[in-house]
Amino acid sequence: MTIWTWKICGLYNGSPQSTFYRAYRYGFIIALIAVYLFALSLNMFLLQTFEQLVLYIMYIVFTEIVMLIKALISYYKFDEMCKLYRLTISKDFRPKDALEEQLSRKGIGEINYYFYLYLVTTHLAIASSLLYLLHTEYRMPYFPWMFGIEYGPTEQVNYGIIFGYQVLGMYFHMLVNVSIDVQLCYFLGMIGIQLDLLGKRFQALRTSEQIQQSFVELVLHYQKIHRMIRDVEKLYSLAFFAQFSASGLVICATAFKASSMLNLSKLTAIQNILYMLAMMFQMFLPCRFGNEITRKSNALKTAIYSSRWYDMQLKDFKIMHMLLQCMNKPLTLKASYYFNYNLQAYTTTLNIAYSVYALLQRKALKR
Repeated sequence: MTIWTWKICGLYNGSPQSTFYRAYRYGFIIALIAVYLFALSLNMFLLQTFEQLVLYIMYIVFTEIVMLIKALISYYKFDEMCKLYRLTISKDFRPKDALEEQLSRKGIGEINYYFYLYLVTTHLAIASSLLYLLHTEYRMPYFPWMFGIEYGPTEQVNYGIIFGYQVLGMYFHMLVNVSIDVQLCYFLGMIGIQLDLLGKRFQALRTSEQIQQSFVELVLHYQKIHRMIRDVEKLYSLAFFAQFSASGLVICATAFKASSMLNLSKLTAIQNILYMLAMMFQMFLPCRFGNEITRKSNALKTAIYSSRWYDMQLKDFKIMHMLLQCMNKPLTLKASYYFNYNLQAYTTTLNIAYSVYALLQRKALKR
């Protein structure tokens, strides 16, 4: 699905590529990314008040900057993403028995569950922009100005074309965001599955003979997982540093905008609420799967300790002890060595967003 999304959005960088696809890419990028972002940026200078400008920057501009960073990563790091994907379906990462197959299916089921939930939420957020059609003022869903083209009751055709362009443009921008988000969560989820399988294999060790037969293979597999974590961290670090930096402000601005229009005559408040939920989901997914990696890496030490090390020879016991020492520090991922991929980072960001929201509400009430 992500490959088809990148092909449609002009971000596919595999080979071979036809001349027709290259022409399509340039046309798509110019029409639905470059022109769209240019019009979106110019609208900042047409807003009436400073508060509108601040909310606009927090609400739209930061989101589009993050989308642009993700699009560039998808294009220029395409081969590295494909390499990581091939690793997840390689022979080394496949289950070896029925119990491992069950663990693998459970992990993939969790990935699919969050993927579909995220996909539905983001599509609802985009679909909610159609609520602007219920307004009698002929308002646009995302930005009011479009290169001076007249639209309104007397120019309904222009209104329909520009309205459709804005919704379609935002839809494809959403697809770019979603595609790289779910690709990251897939990689993190597959790493979590491998840690489960590795823990099961270590726990099954019972004798010195089993250690001599399997230990080197298990350690090499652990090193592959560790290397994959570092590759994923390096690949997505910049995008999710920007994501974490912007998400708190975007959630805050969206909540403030929704609360200021939350009444029955303002149906567009629903759009802001759904948009806020989509942003919260976007930040939650890497934190959730990253947190699972840290938790499962800690559980891996328990699994090793749960093997029958007390029945092994002294030299094998020392090897197990050295391995536990190497695993003393749990596996973690960071965005630009600053934000951790864990639930604590998620709740901290939400707390900051709520603090800023409360401050804006207090100032609004004083007026």
